Amino acid sequence: MHSLPISKKLRISDPAKKDLVLVGEYTRREWGAAQKRKYLGQIKGTFKALRDTPGLGAPRDDINKGLCAHPVRKHVIFYRETKNELVIVRVLHESMDPKRHLIAFQD
Repeated sequence: MHSLPISKKLRISDPAKKDLVLVGEYTRREWGAAQKRKYLGQIKGTFKALRDTPGLGAPRDDINKGLCAHPVRKHVIFYRETKNELVIVRVLHESMDPKRHLIAFQD
């Protein structure tokens, strides 16, 4: 009998938590509370997909070794994977320069 793989722990860095607050505030201001809930739900659903599907995102070693990225609508989720954990590093708008916002990141 095969057992299902155990999901990695999902950890959201403090900068990513701040990113989500800003995304939520902007979305609510521009499109209302219902759209805010829907969009943040899509982003958080992508976190779970990344956690449960190793290698789903694209490597971004050009920014920082071991960093990966995956788009979700108008944002890009930057993250790192270890054997037991998926760390959400940042959630940046697609128009933002990731090198500028991620170069100093240490987890």
